[in-house]
Amino acid sequence: MPDNASSEKEKHMKQLKRKMECWREVVLPLNSILLWEKSWYPALILGLTTTIFCMIWILEPALLTLISLTLLVLALVDYFVPTIISIWSTANSWTGQKEKKLNEICHNLSEAILQLQNLWTSVVNMRNSRPNFFYGMIILSLTLFAWLGNTINNLLLSYIAVNAILLTPGFRYKGRARSAVRYIHNYLTQDKLS
Repeated sequence: MPDNASSEKEKHMKQLKRKMECWREVVLPLNSILLWEKSWYPALILGLTTTIFCMIWILEPALLTLISLTLLVLALVDYFVPTIISIWSTANSWTGQKEKKLNEICHNLSEAILQLQNLWTSVVNMRNSRPNFFYGMIILSLTLFAWLGNTINNLLLSYIAVNAILLTPGFRYKGRARSAVRYIHNYLTQDKLS
């Protein structure tokens, strides 16, 4: 069974790498930014998201317009980036070190995707095995989110969620998430002891 799981992971990673072939020159710098390999990258991430959300706040587009413009930008990026990269970079510029880094990125991304798939499978299994608990948790969570969405501005909630998603890889890579949790745990247990 472990061999089957590892071969499945390897197969998934190779498929992911094949799909990212034309994006490989973009993936390496993007990974560097998300993992905060330079100290000013978190500020870059926050500055970029703040600029985008400020533009959305100032322009106040309708939801359909916002979705359409977002999909239009993604379609244009998907069309132009591989074309520009094929012109811009030569085959000689791709080194063994870059290939090794791309393999590592694909491996980590593949593991994250498989973990999300396993989480989804466990949620579906919980729905089938413990429906009362599942629906109770769903109702409680969705009620809490509905109250939160009604209380706090949706654009602010989206801004916080996007920043949290974009900053999480760096926190995990630098180990700051673990140290923050450890600090909070020590603070809470210290208060209980005194």
